[in-house]
Amino acid sequence: MSKNNCRPSKALRAFCWLPLLAAFLLLAACEETKDVDEHADWQKRNEAFIDSVAKVANANADGKWVKILSFKLNEKDIDGKTTAWGNNRYVYCHIEETGDGQESPLFTDTVLVNYRGRLMPTPEHPYGYVFDQSYQGELNPATNVPSKFCTGGVVVGWSTALMRMHDGDTWKVYIPADLGYGSKKQTSIPAYSALIFDINLKSHTPVGTAVEK
Repeated sequence: MSKNNCRPSKALRAFCWLPLLAAFLLLAACEETKDVDEHADWQKRNEAFIDSVAKVANANADGKWVKILSFKLNEKDIDGKTTAWGNNRYVYCHIEETGDGQESPLFTDTVLVNYRGRLMPTPEHPYGYVFDQSYQGELNPATNVPSKFCTGGVVVGWSTALMRMHDGDTWKVYIPADLGYGSKKQTSIPAYSALIFDINLKSHTPVGTAVEK
């Protein structure tokens, strides 16, 4: 009678290791992902992001883009010639909703605004990390409680956009780092960050006038 051999073949033993090897590789991949710096080459990536937004805004395929030069700069020099500014001197605004307001806020006006601020999209935050917001969930101007501040009391890019909006407008605003916080790191905003704001301008009030709630 032949002896019963319960020992698996070499091929079978190798096959049994495959699930363990796959699990090990998956764990290693996950650990490697955790170690990836989400903000690596951040300045360069943000500049490329703004360049891509500028390209879409300049094409203006849907007719809803507005390109606005920083309010601190003049479009023409002292000789009356148009100055060629780089993409980092403009804010790029997509008009989501148009309100019924007829006038825009001045630099010294008080504004009531619903807003959400985000960083550029990344693999970890595909819609952009939310660093600040005045409302939760979906925007509903009828029920959201807006924030109150001076038009000139925010970063240059935001002020630039606000001074072109009208009451009731909702815009998505893309701000280059140079018109945001530049090389200065904020609490949850890395240096050289482009900023994306969803902005709903509820109302604005001239300086010295009581603000309507």
